[in-house]
Amino acid sequence: MTPIASTSPLRRALMALALAMLVGACNSEAADTPEQARVELPPTPVNALTLEATEFTDTFDVLGTAEPVDAVRLMAEVPGRILNAYAEEGEEVKRGQNIFRIDVELDAARIDLMNTQVDAADRELRRLQRLRSEGLATPQQIDQATTSLESARQNLRQTRIGVSKNRVKSPLDGYLVNRTAEPGEFANPGVALAEVIVYDTIVVHAQVPESELRHLSDSETIEVHFPALQKSFEGTIHRVGLRPLGATSTYPVEIRIANEELEIRPGMRASLRFEREHYEQVIMVPREAVLEGYNARETMVVAEDGTAELRRVEIGPGNATNIMITEGLNPGDRLIVRGHRALVAGTRVDIVDDPHASASQAKETL
Repeated sequence: MTPIASTSPLRRALMALALAMLVGACNSEAADTPEQARVELPPTPVNALTLEATEFTDTFDVLGTAEPVDAVRLMAEVPGRILNAYAEEGEEVKRGQNIFRIDVELDAARIDLMNTQVDAADRELRRLQRLRSEGLATPQQIDQATTSLESARQNLRQTRIGVSKNRVKSPLDGYLVNRTAEPGEFANPGVALAEVIVYDTIVVHAQVPESELRHLSDSETIEVHFPALQKSFEGTIHRVGLRPLGATSTYPVEIRIANEELEIRPGMRASLRFEREHYEQVIMVPREAVLEGYNARETMVVAEDGTAELRRVEIGPGNATNIMITEGLNPGDRLIVRGHRALVAGTRVDIVDDPHASASQAKETL
């Protein structure tokens, strides 16, 4: 059996050299790892604004409808065919001006007949009175003749009054609207022929929830906006109802607005802004800057070392775009308003806009 030859000194030396080179390579890779771990990510770009104390008015809005301050329906007092219409739709009219003329020729003819009937009744009464003095007429006949005469006279008076009321006149200065009657048509008492409105003062009718009534007071001045005109007017609370409307929890409110230029037309929709409370020196921030955390509201601010800092905040009233911060932020804080939703506390940030310009823009939206 051939014996196994032992490893030569040269082979052992080569193996030792190869092992040393392998260990050196491993140590070199291990030395590179801490260097790579020290590589930092670039800062996250964000938009931020520097907070400033400002004033804020808490308000609430309701819808309303414009109505004329006065309106009267025009109706005929006597039945008859309409002979003339003296004013057109939308025309300005004066108090006492004739608007319609009603045909009462039949009543005029009846007056002649009734005069004849009155004369006949009067002659009959005098005749019976003479007969009564001779004992040839009874008291009952005298009473009947007297009643007939009074009835004839009453009918004559009513007919004469009707003839004198053949004109439909405007009872006030205003504008003719809703004219539904035309010449040739028949007019009946109690049926509206047209309407006269006065709208140099506008009354806006609105409904206010009972929870907001404590913020209202008579003669208070409010802002009233008309979308159709793209214009706002100053109005005054004229009346607040004492009872709610039906089964609702809203109360009727009337606001009066001067309308000398007749810009506001009856029927226009309006948005009324009422003031709840005015605040001085408060912090207002964009609503989108406030994060909804777990049982808390949070914001991100830029810390002095340039990293993102998480702040818990308490909020107050606000409007559609901004909200009041009552606790957690102070004037001078740099509030992150864009890019904050993807941040974690301690992340380095880079402010890429002018914080002072952003603050000015935020104040303009209050």
